Amino acid sequence: MKLTFFSLAATALVVASIQAAPLEKRATDNNNVVGYWVPWGDVPVANLDMTKYTHINYGFAVLYKGAAAPTTITFDRYYDGTPMRALVQRGNQAGVPILMSIGGWTGSQTFSTVAADPSLRKTFINNAMVFVRNNTLPLYADTPDGWNMDGIDIDWEYPGRAGAICNTYAPSDAANYLQLLKELRAQMDLEFPNTHKYLTAAVRVKPFDDATGNPMSDVSAFAPYFDWVSIMAYDIMGSWSNTTGGNAPFQVGPAPADPFSFVQAITDWRAAGMPASKLVVGTAFYGRSLTSTVDMNAQNPLTMYAPHTATTPKGGPADTNGVNFYCNEGAVYSGLWKWKELRGSVLTGGPTSPASGWVRHWDDATQTPWLFRSSDKTFISYDDPQSLQIKVNYVKSLGLRGVMLWDMSYDYNGELVTVLNTVHCTSNCPVVTTTAAVSHTATATTTAVATKTTTAVTTPSPTNGSGQCAGVAAWNSATVYAAPGSKVTYNGHLWTNQWWTQGDIPSGVAWTVWTDGGAC
Repeated sequence: MKLTFFSLAATALVVASIQAAPLEKRATDNNNVVGYWVPWGDVPVANLDMTKYTHINYGFAVLYKGAAAPTTITFDRYYDGTPMRALVQRGNQAGVPILMSIGGWTGSQTFSTVAADPSLRKTFINNAMVFVRNNTLPLYADTPDGWNMDGIDIDWEYPGRAGAICNTYAPSDAANYLQLLKELRAQMDLEFPNTHKYLTAAVRVKPFDDATGNPMSDVSAFAPYFDWVSIMAYDIMGSWSNTTGGNAPFQVGPAPADPFSFVQAITDWRAAGMPASKLVVGTAFYGRSLTSTVDMNAQNPLTMYAPHTATTPKGGPADTNGVNFYCNEGAVYSGLWKWKELRGSVLTGGPTSPASGWVRHWDDATQTPWLFRSSDKTFISYDDPQSLQIKVNYVKSLGLRGVMLWDMSYDYNGELVTVLNTVHCTSNCPVVTTTAAVSHTATATTTAVATKTTTAVTTPSPTNGSGQCAGVAAWNSATVYAAPGSKVTYNGHLWTNQWWTQGDIPSGVAWTVWTDGGAC
């Protein structure tokens, strides 16, 4: 990235809101598919399939301590400006709103300082409004007074906790964040009374931390100011974890798994009062690798959890150990594998068919695949079309706002974003039969390659229908149980599902989809 930064000027001028006709083609769709586009990705704006997205966030404009002031929103006038204009133009043509995302992992350094001070909030808001104002100056003016975007996405990582080591944070962050949102929303509505500008946020898998450092039990006060929040339900386990494990598990795995997941995040945000209609759930178009200290293919029982070395290995071809300009967290690799890199180097035979030397496994507890290569003990946890379909189906079953992805340049021939677009499906929708077992085959000349097999299940006879099971149908392996709270009988017990499922046998294991309601 070029380092000739453009600092948004604070201008007292309120630009008249002379707007084009409201976007209708995709913006009215309540089933969002929100993508993040970044200029350092290798997919030009001109090559994007705009039909696959309802909204696109441009990442990022940043807040960092090296800027002229805490309120300075920094990005490169030329490096970023050209694709920003191109993205807005294509978005207008396709009816896809474009939002500027402010913050990010290393770009959230002064949010806490800004949010705590009324004067700084005012200056920051005026700076941020430049993204959504109409430019009245010549195209290549040194300081445009508007970028014609459709909204602002706040990616503060994180209110009340450190996130990156360069961030300022304080116990009062959540309360101050709420005040910042109120004032930003008011300014948007003041300047654009006839055209709604979006205000969204990327959030972690737990609600914002309160003054005690614990997740808030009630975030309902935030809801009126957000169009939606996108939960970053990924980076759950990695080099920071004690063992290998799922990068983006659908459900929390058994110990020693870290206690976070796609389902947990949704459950916690809803329980804290964020409406389903304002929840978008993030998906990862990438995996993360670690080096295990044991041969995980030979573990008995087979498990995706094992000790790992302290050094994170280089991930895919694009992974780098360069020092981040905004925040020096060390010269280390991320271990990140983009989906297109996995498809190009590892899953060369198709989404479930690894190259020689690699074994693909399916973890029933987390409902995610993982890869292992015994020769160098490389472990990779990732999402694929199968695991993403489970997540999309769950989002649909709960009536959530939609799904988000990081990032748009990581896909391979549209394989993953096509799955996310099934969130729009209303009939004959895709279903996924979960894998009940994994078998391994080997020959004298090739390394064992995992192949999926589904255990045949015989539907049990209906119960006698007495007691609490009266009128409840027997579980059927072919039936899709989409809505949480669906009841079935199996082996003389009443069972209730916690999320979308098909083919999962009711059992008493704590982390599975079915909960045991007791004997009939």
